[in-house]
Amino acid sequence: MAETATLVAEKRTSFGSSSSRHLRIAGRTPANLFGEKKDTQGLSIATDKATPVIIAGANVIDLTIDGETEKAVVREVQWNTWLTEILHIDLQRIDASARLDVDVSIEIRGIANEGTLEQLFRTLTVNCPVVSVPSAFEVRVGSLKIDDTVTVADLGLPDDCTTEVPLDTVVVRINEVAELDDEEETSDGAGLEPEVIGRKAEDEEE
Repeated sequence: MAETATLVAEKRTSFGSSSSRHLRIAGRTPANLFGEKKDTQGLSIATDKATPVIIAGANVIDLTIDGETEKAVVREVQWNTWLTEILHIDLQRIDASARLDVDVSIEIRGIANEGTLEQLFRTLTVNCPVVSVPSAFEVRVGSLKIDDTVTVADLGLPDDCTTEVPLDTVVVRINEVAELDDEEETSDGAGLEPEVIGRKAEDEEE
């Protein structure tokens, strides 16, 4: 479980592209804070503090404004064309006692020493308290052998996290290296992206 990141923000009263540009030149990133039936507040955050937190993939942060700290979740981050600079951050106030559904990445650690590694899913949708969102689920593959699998149950969900995905769902497995005939097509299925585990189809109501 990741430690909650902390950021200090200052209120801002001037808005628009010109004001935002001057903030960035001064080393600060424009941001908005909304939610919990309160007015939206324009903020600025020191860029050298905000950037590492965003790059690290923080979901929930402790946001301090005028000496008062509240919980907020990162809702949207706008980057420049080259993904080298954060242009704007949208933050949402949250109730520290609430729970939320969140997609947590499944990250491979190490190298498979035999066979070929197949990662069927790259994220798992879990429901957990907003103050204890896992940063990632790590799968160490160095000791896995051919035909070994890693299931959702093996990911080690925290006690306060749940998922609707069956615990026996395979997320990683080690396959035997297949010998292909010269005429065998090898492109079938190439480029297919794994689906998010647990994400309900959004088109059911469309």
